[in-house]
Amino acid sequence: MIDVPRQTRAVSEPHLLDINWFAVTPQHALSVPIESQAMCYFFQNYVSQSPQPSKGYFDYLSCIFSSNDAVERSLIDAVVSLGMVGLSNTKHASEIMIPAKERYTLALQATNSALGDEKDAKADQTLITVMLLGLYETNTCTSPRSMQSWTQHISGAVQLLRLRGKEQLQTRIGHRLFIQLRGQVIINCMQRRARVPDDIAEWTLYAMAYETEGEIIESNLSFIVIKFCNLRASMDSFHDYRDSARVVSAAFNIDAELADWATRCPIQYVYNTVTIQSPSESVFSDYYHTYETIWAAWAWNSYRSIRILLNEMLLEQLAHLSQYPFDYPEAYDEYSVLPYETQILCCKSLLVQLTQDICASVPFYLGYHNRHDGLESSQVPPAAAGGNLLLWPLYTAACTNVVSDISRSWVIGRLENIAEVMGIRQATALAHLLRIRKDPPGRNVIDLDLTQEASDEW
Repeated sequence: MIDVPRQTRAVSEPHLLDINWFAVTPQHALSVPIESQAMCYFFQNYVSQSPQPSKGYFDYLSCIFSSNDAVERSLIDAVVSLGMVGLSNTKHASEIMIPAKERYTLALQATNSALGDEKDAKADQTLITVMLLGLYETNTCTSPRSMQSWTQHISGAVQLLRLRGKEQLQTRIGHRLFIQLRGQVIINCMQRRARVPDDIAEWTLYAMAYETEGEIIESNLSFIVIKFCNLRASMDSFHDYRDSARVVSAAFNIDAELADWATRCPIQYVYNTVTIQSPSESVFSDYYHTYETIWAAWAWNSYRSIRILLNEMLLEQLAHLSQYPFDYPEAYDEYSVLPYETQILCCKSLLVQLTQDICASVPFYLGYHNRHDGLESSQVPPAAAGGNLLLWPLYTAACTNVVSDISRSWVIGRLENIAEVMGIRQATALAHLLRIRKDPPGRNVIDLDLTQEASDEW
């Protein structure tokens, strides 16, 4: 293993950051240290080399690792451990998981030590390391225990956000970290049917003063998503009919906000529809979408996923209300004029379209358009990063009651492909849950202190 002392610059390590130097060939692989292979794998899959801002999942790591400032040992260990996991999973080399776990443990120990010092705890590199530790759990997920560990890392990252305060939002890296973690927090809260911490909305509002037009679009979407999460958290389940009138009114209002958001996206968020000439296993229908950036695709799929969940809630509540007399509040008269059956049909039609749009985004994330359309490599999302961002939109699309068995089977196949080609093991777990029609662990749990019973079984 490479002995990198704490506070030693990573750029001093031979081959550690020379991304272009590493060509994956059997001849090179035999002579290159596994640590260097792992570092290169991570940067090739999670860090964009494009000069365009926010093109990669962890694009800011290029600046950190190539700057004259010191790189923490914990961050190096976290990056190397993730690279080793990728190599192990994609090359079916289980022996690499041993040093990967060792590096993960070292990163975890060093991070826990850093938390004892307020200055270290507030550092960008500490927060990045915690986020990478969560990604490790995603990429190695083989049981509910891994998904619970991911929740614990997200919870820890939120505590660090609070410690760092609003000042973190005034730097580009600090702001990018917040945006990235905000998405993870919201996904985690949706899975657990929990309220989004009030700090997230407060910091989002504060950060908008420093944001570009595209980032403001993402923040506006986040405010709407937070409203949905908090509405959902007020219910025990979609079958909670204790206050259906309030839920339906609030849900219609949120849905209208989402529809309005979709009409206000700037030009760089507009996606193109490409029609294919012959059927392909990589494309669900006869068309797919291409986007300007990975974040534009992520924003659209977040919008679609939330609107799917929202309209599923509406379907359940409208079906219940159709059995009883109900008058909408005055603010929702535009909906009350429609018969319940018509409203239900509108929800179902929208659900079908949203699931098809998520499926149409898959070729972009997985690089199909680059292989078949000859686009520049800078327009292609980093491979594994795209796979990670696809997991929950795909799972959400396949969970809807209106989706066909053909659609669900195609999604399962894409998840299994992500697991096989990109080495993201949580994709295998989600594919399995779709096969047996079971929710992921923690989806109905609000308490983070999860019980250990059955934690190793799906």
